[in-house]
Amino acid sequence: MSNSRRKFIKKSILLSAIIPIISSGLLSCNTNNDKPLSILILGGTSFLGPHQIKYALARGHKVSIFTRGKTKPNVNVAVFNKVEHLIGDREHNLSALENRKWDVVIDNSGRNVEWTKKTAQLLKDNCQLYVYTSSTGVYFPYKTADIKESQKVLHKMPDNIDDEFLKMEYGYGVMKANSEQETIKAFGKERSIIVRPTYMFGPGDKTDRFMHWPVRLAKGGEILVPGKKKILYSTLMLEMLQNL
Repeated sequence: MSNSRRKFIKKSILLSAIIPIISSGLLSCNTNNDKPLSILILGGTSFLGPHQIKYALARGHKVSIFTRGKTKPNVNVAVFNKVEHLIGDREHNLSALENRKWDVVIDNSGRNVEWTKKTAQLLKDNCQLYVYTSSTGVYFPYKTADIKESQKVLHKMPDNIDDEFLKMEYGYGVMKANSEQETIKAFGKERSIIVRPTYMFGPGDKTDRFMHWPVRLAKGGEILVPGKKKILYSTLMLEMLQNL
């Protein structure tokens, strides 16, 4: 794949990854640099996926999604009539992905290292580029303010961690970091794109974990925050909001 084509694909994917938090006016952007792409999204019906699908279709690309067929989208519902639906299970059944070709794979649902390994290995000879949606969690516990993409990430859970919240945070970061490596092992550095977003929020977010804070802080006065078990999370969140 030429460098110009790879740059075009990377730009398109990175833009689609942040659709939940930017203006929908970006959907009017077009490019004539390349032919339409055939895109496979692993996941797609929840939160990030519907925005990526809408964006891709608006740019003239073809989209297939691989899901369990259980989650019903609650935003951009109309676009799902325009995509190919492949049903399976990343744990036990990838048969719908066998002997198929796509230009780009976007892995939104890689919540298990083995899932990422299996799909990347299966698709490496039939797809040009694998985009893994990772997280800034790979940098946990964020001890410095000058974290860069090249900073070393954690591939193993630290010893002697008893706090359940810290175990969860470290575990998530380690899982994402190791999934990144499985992507690169299968596709190589030149055909892998690792996207590490921080907290994402917007239409379709079912966690409702973020919007309360800017709305509540805007009202001023005393603010009730979670107790000691989640004090680290609360502190990080408040610091982030203060820096917006």
